[in-house]
Amino acid sequence: MGGAVVCSMLVLSALLALAASQSPSTVLSPAQSASRPPTAPAAARPSFPSPAAPAPRLSRPPTPAAKPSSPPPAAPAGKSSPTPSPRPAPTRSPPPVATPPVPRASPPPGASPAPRPPSRPAMAPAPKPSPSVAPAPRPSSPPPATPAPPAPPRTAPKPSPPLAPRQSPTPAASPPPPAPPQPPSKSTPTMSSTLGQLSPSFYAQSCPGVELAVRDVVRSASTLDPSIPGKLLRLVFHDCFVEGCDASVLIQGNGTERTDPANLSLGGFNVIDAAKRLLEVVCPATVSCSDIVVLAARDAVVFTGGPAVPVALGRRDGLVSLASNVRRNIIDTGFSVDAMAASFTAKGLTLDDLVTLSGGHTIGSAHCNTFRERFQVANGSMTPIDGSMNADYANELIQACAAANGAASAATAVDCDSGSASVFDNRYFANLLDGRGLLRTDAVLVQNATTKAKVAEFAQSQDGFFASWASSYARLTGLGVKTGADGEIRRTCSSVNG
Repeated sequence: MGGAVVCSMLVLSALLALAASQSPSTVLSPAQSASRPPTAPAAARPSFPSPAAPAPRLSRPPTPAAKPSSPPPAAPAGKSSPTPSPRPAPTRSPPPVATPPVPRASPPPGASPAPRPPSRPAMAPAPKPSPSVAPAPRPSSPPPATPAPPAPPRTAPKPSPPLAPRQSPTPAASPPPPAPPQPPSKSTPTMSSTLGQLSPSFYAQSCPGVELAVRDVVRSASTLDPSIPGKLLRLVFHDCFVEGCDASVLIQGNGTERTDPANLSLGGFNVIDAAKRLLEVVCPATVSCSDIVVLAARDAVVFTGGPAVPVALGRRDGLVSLASNVRRNIIDTGFSVDAMAASFTAKGLTLDDLVTLSGGHTIGSAHCNTFRERFQVANGSMTPIDGSMNADYANELIQACAAANGAASAATAVDCDSGSASVFDNRYFANLLDGRGLLRTDAVLVQNATTKAKVAEFAQSQDGFFASWASSYARLTGLGVKTGADGEIRRTCSSVNG
C-alpha cells in the first residue's frame, strides 16, 4: 500500500509538471481561479498550498487577496489524505496549481504561512499592488485618493493598521448630518407690514376658536341691540382709514383718535371689549384687537344677511392714536365724488371700491346733524335745499328730525337705507337711483357718470354687489397692516400695554 501511494504521488507530480510547462497561464490569481471550472481532481488540491503562488498575481485587487490567507493553513491538512474531502466545496483549490514550487511547497507552509497569512502577505512584498492597498481605507473617493497615498504602502507593516478603518468609510459617509442647519429660515412675519403677511389660518394653532368666539359675541350683542351691526361696520372704516387697521381708534385717553368730533358718535366698543375678554381667557396674549375689529365687522354683515367673506388675520395693534390724524384721513359727509376718489386713491383703493364700500350704508343709521347741510333750518323748521333729493324722502326726514333741535339732534338717528336698514342687501343702490340717499356722500354717487354706472349695476344684481364687497372689504382691511415687531398684542383694547 505504501508503495502504491508513493507511485501515485510521483505520477501526479509528473502530470502537474507537464500541465504547467504546456500552459504557463495556469497560475491564476485566487479570483480568476475561482471562476474556472474545477477540472483538476479534488485529491490534488491539498498537496499544493504553497503561499508563494499568490505573490506573482500583483494585478489583482487587495480584497480577493485577503481570502487566500485562509487556504494556506489547509496545506498541512493536505498531508492527511482523508481530511481534504470536507474542503472540496471551495473551488479555490485549483489556484495553487503553481507546479514549479511543488518540491519547495513543504517548507513555506511551515514557516511563512503562520505569521503572514492574516496580514495580506502577497500584497506586502509587491510594490505595484500596494497603490491598490492604500486606497482601501478610502473607498469613498477612489479616483482622487489612489494617486495621493502611494508612499505609505512602501512600508509593508503599516498597511495592516488601515484594515480596521476599512469599516470606517461607511460611518465617514455620514458627514451630511451637519448640513441641516435650517433654523435660520425662520421667515416669521417680522419684516414689513403688508397684507401678504396675513393668513386666514393665522390662529389655526395658537387660537383655533377665535372666529367662533367673535361670531358668538357679535350675534348675542346684535340680538339685544339691532343697531350693533351698523356700528361695528362703521367702526372698521374709521379704524382702517387712520393709521391703518391697527385698532388705534379703540384707545382711550386725551388727544386720541376716539376724542375727535368725527368719532364721538362711534359705537360697538363694548362688543370688541367683550370679545377680547373672552379670548384672553381662552388664548391669552394671542389675538390682536385689530383682528377682532375686522372679524366683528365681517360677522355684522353676515348677521344681517350679507356675504360671509374670508378674512386674513395676523394684524398687530398699533401704539399711536392721535386725534390730529383723523380729519385728514376720513371721508367727510360733505365730500364730492372727486374728493372721495382722491382720498381712496391715496389709500390704494379704486372708484369701484368707493361705490362698493359705500354700500355698507345699507345697514345702520345716522344722526340728523350728519346731513344738516342738505336742509335749511330756520325757526325750528327744515326746508330741503338739495334738489337731487326725492321730495317725499325729504319730508320723511323733516318729520323724523323735527324734534331734533340743537344738541338734541345728536340723539336722533335716521336709517341710512330707507326701508331696509336692518338687512345687508342691494336696496341701498336702488334708493340712490331714486333720490333717496341719506348722506350727501351717498347722493353724489349718482351725479358722476362712472360711479353712477356702478351704482346701477349693483342695483340690478345683488350677487354682483356681494362679490365686489368680498374683494373690496379685503383691500380695506389690508390698509396699513402692522405685523411682527411693528405693533403689539394688547391685553386690553382700550389701552396700550404698560
